[in-house]
Order: sequence, then C-alpha cells, then structure tokens
Amino acid sequence: MTAEQKTVEAEPLDSAEALSKALRTFIDEGVKLADSFGKAVVTAAQDLTNVLVIKVDRDTRERLDGLVDAGVASNRCKAAVTLIQEGMRTQQPILDRIEKTKSQISELRQELRSLLNTAS
Repeated sequence: MTAEQKTVEAEPLDSAEALSKALRTFIDEGVKLADSFGKAVVTAAQDLTNVLVIKVDRDTRERLDGLVDAGVASNRCKAAVTLIQEGMRTQQPILDRIEKTKSQISELRQELRSLLNTAS
C-alpha cells in the first residue's frame, strides 16, 4: 500500500471523527443554551410575582415625571416605588396595628374552628 492510499483511507475516518466531534459540541452547546433559557424563564417568572400594575391620574403621573426630570429617580416606576416605600415608613405605626389586628383575627378564626370541631 502506498502512502497516498493510506492518506485516502484515513480521510473518511478523520472526517467521521470531525463530524462526530462537531455534533457533540453542537449538542453540548444546545443543552447549555436550553439550560440558560430555562433559568431565564424561571427568573422572569419569579420577578413577575413582584409586579404591580396601578393606574394613576394625570397629576400623579406628572409628579412622577417631575421626579424623573429632576434626576431623583431614573424612571416613573422607581419614583413610584420610592414614594410608596417612604409612605410606608411614615405610616409604620398604622401598618403595625393592621398586622397585629390581622394576627388577632387569624387567632379568633382558629379558635372558632376549634370550638366547632369540639361541638361536632
């Protein structure tokens, strides 16, 4: 067998190995892409649980725009979040009373359920 014949016979094997390697790489990259996409979808879905859509009147929108224009916030959403958080901070005593009352209501409901279960 001549050197030329050996080269010709080796080429199909090299081509098959190259094709196999390319397919493995393609599949591995596809799996990585699918995994990344899946993680992105989960992250986006988790982010949606914190989304709140609200309707505001013209005056409120203009005031939010004013905060953005003044550089206080980078967009309306961030301006609204800042104002909501500040409002909640200033109203903390009322929010604490509401939470306490909700807890008491929950305890009373549980007590009523217990009474009904023992009466049956």
